[in-house]
Amino acid sequence: MSITSRFRPAAEHPGIGLSGMIPDPRARAATMLAGLGVSLWVNVAALPAAPGIVAPVAMAVAAVAWLVLIGGTRGAHVAAVVAVLCAAGAVIAVTDINGLIFTGVAASTAAVAFDPVAALVLSMAGPVAYCLAAVAHGPFPGRLLGTAAVALAGLVAGASRREIDQRARHSALVATERRRAEVARAEAELAGERIRLGRELHDVLAHTLGALSIQLTAIDTVARKNTPRQNLITQIELGHELVSTGLDEARQAVRALRGESAPLAARLERLCELHQAEFEVDGNQREFDADSTLALYRLTQEALTNAAKHAPGTRVSVRVGFGPRDVTVQVSNTSPDPVLDTPRALRASGGGFGLKGMRERVEQAGGELQAGPTPDGGWRVAARIPYRQGDLGDRSNGSDR
Repeated sequence: MSITSRFRPAAEHPGIGLSGMIPDPRARAATMLAGLGVSLWVNVAALPAAPGIVAPVAMAVAAVAWLVLIGGTRGAHVAAVVAVLCAAGAVIAVTDINGLIFTGVAASTAAVAFDPVAALVLSMAGPVAYCLAAVAHGPFPGRLLGTAAVALAGLVAGASRREIDQRARHSALVATERRRAEVARAEAELAGERIRLGRELHDVLAHTLGALSIQLTAIDTVARKNTPRQNLITQIELGHELVSTGLDEARQAVRALRGESAPLAARLERLCELHQAEFEVDGNQREFDADSTLALYRLTQEALTNAAKHAPGTRVSVRVGFGPRDVTVQVSNTSPDPVLDTPRALRASGGGFGLKGMRERVEQAGGELQAGPTPDGGWRVAARIPYRQGDLGDRSNGSDR
């Protein structure tokens, strides 16, 4: 640390003595003026009948230095003013011990405004000035020890106030940073919630519109082949059912976002009925948290949609297993018939996220996903999500088997 930086005040306006602890500037200035008035009155009243010229001049210098500090002097000038005030008090003390008031106040101000080394150097102006004045005026050393003790006491008092100020600033800084962290956390949660809402909206629309696209293709095929009217009506009714299912999925998504969810097995069973897929449940059904339920439902939904788009007419099966520690869902289809093909428009439908979106959902729920071809030329998607703390037990008897 350079000498210049040591004598750069840490506070813009340290105040006189302990008055700097007063937050209001006007009240602080009034207190400092009152302190100056009391100090001058005490010293003037105690001066001897013939004090000479040194003590009055030193008192005037001390008063001017005090007023300069009240005026809020800045920069390195504070160090010079404090040193002058400290020395003037010591000079007055040669004839009147009450002059040490100025020395103590100056030392206290130095300890508040500067680091300990700089404050000690500035406070040494008191004992040094006393020695010089005492040599010329006598007696010596006289009150040198008292001057040093007062300067030391001022340093201790100022250091205590500096510590209080630093703790207050640190507490304010910590509170500010904590508030900023809370605001950043709230903004992150809001952004995450927006992403979550957007993802759910996308999944509901993508699946519903994809399924409708498949159904419209089927209706078009039936209409072009001049099949019986009843078959066309059946396909149209299935289209209406898909629309109704889409609306129900939107409601389920809203419930999941609120932390509510229908039983997983019941939702997957209805989904399999719509896609004409086989459905199987292993183990005792358990209540599952809403986020994990929604993740497994969306995974099954995407897998069934992909099977209908890329392997039309194949046998598709869904198996749900409720284990003692986790839930597994497996969606598999047999090898596609090369004769059957899906129209190009249907292949291009959907969200375009596919396997990546499935994996992200499952991993966010704390699980893992495996997807790939089967030995018979088909495709299988398997996911496992562990139970979270707080999930309820067996629905049938309330126990965890």
